[in-house]
Amino acid sequence: MWALQHDRRLSFDSYQSLGGVSGALNQHAEKAYRLLAQHLDEPRIRRVLLSMVRARGGATSAVRVTVHRAHLGKDWYIAQLLADPEQRLVVLGSGGPDTAEIAHEALIREWARLAAWVEEDADFQQWLAVVEERATEADLLSATRLAEADRWLGERAADIPGAVADLIEFSRDEITAQQRTEQMLSASQELTAQLQQRSAELEASQRALQASNTELEHKAELLARQNRDIEIKNSEIEEARQVLEERAEQLAMSMRYKSEFLGNMSYELRSPLNSLLILAKLLADNGEGNLTPRQVEFAETIHGAGSDLLQLISDILDLSRVEAGKMDVSATRIALVQLVDYVEATFRPLTEEKGLDFSVRLSPELPATLYTDESRVLQVLRNLLSNAVKFTDAGMVRLSVEPGGAEVPDAIREQLWEAGSLHSPQDGLIAFSVSDSGIGIPAGKMRVIFEAFQQLDGTTSRKYGGTGLGLAISREVARVLGGEIHAVSEPTRGSTFTLYLPVHSLELPSHASAPPFDGAPDLAPVLAAGTTAERPAQARFAGEKVLIVDDDVRTVFALTMSLERHGLGVLYAENGQDCVELLGRHRNVAIVLMEIMIPEMDGYATMSAIRRLPQYAHLPIIALTAKALKGDREKAMSAGASEYVTKPVDPDHLLARVMHWTGMPKDA
Repeated sequence: MWALQHDRRLSFDSYQSLGGVSGALNQHAEKAYRLLAQHLDEPRIRRVLLSMVRARGGATSAVRVTVHRAHLGKDWYIAQLLADPEQRLVVLGSGGPDTAEIAHEALIREWARLAAWVEEDADFQQWLAVVEERATEADLLSATRLAEADRWLGERAADIPGAVADLIEFSRDEITAQQRTEQMLSASQELTAQLQQRSAELEASQRALQASNTELEHKAELLARQNRDIEIKNSEIEEARQVLEERAEQLAMSMRYKSEFLGNMSYELRSPLNSLLILAKLLADNGEGNLTPRQVEFAETIHGAGSDLLQLISDILDLSRVEAGKMDVSATRIALVQLVDYVEATFRPLTEEKGLDFSVRLSPELPATLYTDESRVLQVLRNLLSNAVKFTDAGMVRLSVEPGGAEVPDAIREQLWEAGSLHSPQDGLIAFSVSDSGIGIPAGKMRVIFEAFQQLDGTTSRKYGGTGLGLAISREVARVLGGEIHAVSEPTRGSTFTLYLPVHSLELPSHASAPPFDGAPDLAPVLAAGTTAERPAQARFAGEKVLIVDDDVRTVFALTMSLERHGLGVLYAENGQDCVELLGRHRNVAIVLMEIMIPEMDGYATMSAIRRLPQYAHLPIIALTAKALKGDREKAMSAGASEYVTKPVDPDHLLARVMHWTGMPKDA
């Protein structure tokens, strides 16, 4: 009761409330143990306490002993903690300065946890004495003793001497070896019996094999002749394979040359075309009012011809993508209502101009959204509706969007299922149907119109214009989107072209990867001028400075005329070095229009150099370029461009972007 009596925290009269002497001892000792166990594991605490107890025959014969510090080693620290005045379970220095012993013998009897350890330790000591005697006599342990050893190895491995551990391991190895020997002997006996049986069977089969050897020799001769024939054929196949590889390399090289040629031609065509369209637009607008109506008509004709040329360039690039199997697809979830509204707003002015009845219907049974590439769907719909308006002189043009039901041809469903666009032929489809009352198509020409550069006949091309690329590209785009185009027509009664797309799109085909040309111009502002493009023609700037960096004098002249007309001041640099020097002299530059293909220091390096100047870290830079190869957009943006616009550019669209980046209100 010494710990409980310390500082008079507990009187002897209170022992009864704690369960007597035994209860008081247990509560105090358990509290001290739990505090210590928060930082030390139980085996170490148990080992220290048991080192102070000798037990032979059970806890009842346990006696208190003194332990020297050298015996406890690194666990001496635990004895010090147990001897703390707050714990008082161990007394230090009773037999010398480096000794420790149990504080009171009553702890050994009354503390339930320690009594259990002492009882268990007695069993361990008895087992250890027997095994140590066996180790002294180098006598093997029995299987029973080994089972006991496994128990004590798991619980008291640190207290088992090395000699005993070696004996246990040696005994286990010996017993295992004996068991293995017995198993091998039994298996050997079984194998001997099997071998005797197999020997008899082999003798019988040997006689049968000898009988078949003659037949095998005959077959071997036949096989030898066949092998010679196969070698000859393999040689021929190898020669053919090498020829095919050479042809494939030549084809790949020609495709690469074709892509590079188209890319370079795209750049070379867009630069002068940009000047042509901008200047023709300025003349057609007749802002100064000094042109006659006839001259304005000439300018509009020039602008229209340039726009047609731009459409042809875009179609050729799209055809190149289709032929290379690399059509750009970027799927997102689109709202069908917005899609249909955009199409209606784009084509209603065109149909009204021709006096056609134009109607649009969106079925309420359709889902609100569709997961697909919006720009590609619009590309197909624009082509189908443009053809409908072009080939219809009177009557109607109709766009209906509704679920694909029983009217979907079985061949279409089977085709989409085999292509992996549908889980099953019964999956849902969305049908975008464009109907007209135009000239119609003969049944024999239905297949031809989907081939590149093909129309009904030469008369059609001369009368209505066009290159014959639109439907070929539209069908391939539809297939890339996981869909298909189906056409029904009757001469003089009109046509219906239907784009079928899956309601629940699967993963897009693997060939829908990055295109060889990544900067195709946005044709909407150019081709739909007067309908959907932004038209800030009345906007007036207040002399803000625009720096044009371009070595093409025609482009600089055209852009300067357009920008100065709206109150902008224009500075000009023909290379990157001049651009940086001009910015140093003119700190009031509001925006930079940067061509990528400029001499000495190209546009990428120039934009990077500008961004390294702290005062121009946020200066708006529009990469206005005819360079539209794969990755050019990303490369320009990473070099420091604020926006990427490809030539030719519509002047109204360019002014809208300049207003956006300079912060001028659009209603200024």
